Amino acid sequence: MPKRLLNVAAALVALAGASNVALASAAAGETNSREPHFVALDAIEVPIVGSSRIEGTLRVKLVLDAQDGAAAEALGERLPQLRASSLAASLEFSRLYASGLAAVNAELLRSEMTAALKRDYPEVAQVLVVEVGAQPA
Repeated sequence: MPKRLLNVAAALVALAGASNVALASAAAGETNSREPHFVALDAIEVPIVGSSRIEGTLRVKLVLDAQDGAAAEALGERLPQLRASSLAASLEFSRLYASGLAAVNAELLRSEMTAALKRDYPEVAQVLVVEVGAQPA
């Protein structure tokens, strides 16, 4: 349980860092006229496989930030396809980077998920990791 709290705290710190960048940009006179348009996905659980055995479980909860309102509506209509793409990207991340005995790198997960989903769905501005954790088998 403490590891999960640390993982959630790391995700919140990453989100806070993004907010600080936005605040610094606004203070410098740069304005970001784009409003956030969020599309929540159901939680994803994938196995962590290593040395030909299951070593644990990776749990991820994602929220997509769409380019605009129309894009958010379009993404909302394609939730099953988005979930399938997210599941595939989560399995790949789990295979390459996750361990049931170490904290999950939420920033790397966010960048990998954003790249994977933007490739198939250009309406996605970014992927936000709102909950992440790894548990040993």
